Amino acid sequence: MKKIMIMPLLFLVGVLSAEEVDIKANHFYADDITKLAYFEGDATITQGKNSFHAVKVIVYFNSNRKAIKYEATGEVQFDLIEKEIHYKGKADKITYAPNDSKYYFVGDVVLNDLTNNRKIVAEEILLDLKTGLADIKGSNNQPVHFRFEIEDRK
Repeated sequence: MKKIMIMPLLFLVGVLSAEEVDIKANHFYADDITKLAYFEGDATITQGKNSFHAVKVIVYFNSNRKAIKYEATGEVQFDLIEKEIHYKGKADKITYAPNDSKYYFVGDVVLNDLTNNRKIVAEEILLDLKTGLADIKGSNNQPVHFRFEIEDRK
C-alpha cells in the first residue's frame, strides 16, 4: 500500500520541480495510469510571476512526466505577465498549454490588460502567445465588450 501512495507523489514532485511550478490546495490526488494530478479546494498555481486561483486545478502529464496542460476551474482568478503585458481577471475555466503557449479562457471572462489599459469582457478568449492571435467570442445574450483608450489628435 505504501508503494501505491508514494508513486503519485514521486511522479508529481519530479515533474513540478523541473518546471518550477508551485501548486497549493486543500486536497491532492494523482493517477499514474491516466497521468493526471488533481488539486481541489482553494487551489493556487504559481509559476514565476504568473498565478491562478481556482476551486480545482488538473495537471496533465505526458509519458516523460512533463506537464503538457493545466486546467483551472471554478471561480478562476488570474494574474499573468506574458510578453511584457500584465493581464489580470477572472473566468469560469482556464486551460493553459505551455508547449503551445496558448491560454483558453471560458465562461464570463473578464480580461484586464493593465499594461495597455484595455478591458475585454467575453464568453471565450483564446490567446496564442506564439502567433499573437487573439480569438474572442461573445454569446447571443452578451456580445464581446472591448474597452480601450486612443490618443487624442491635437
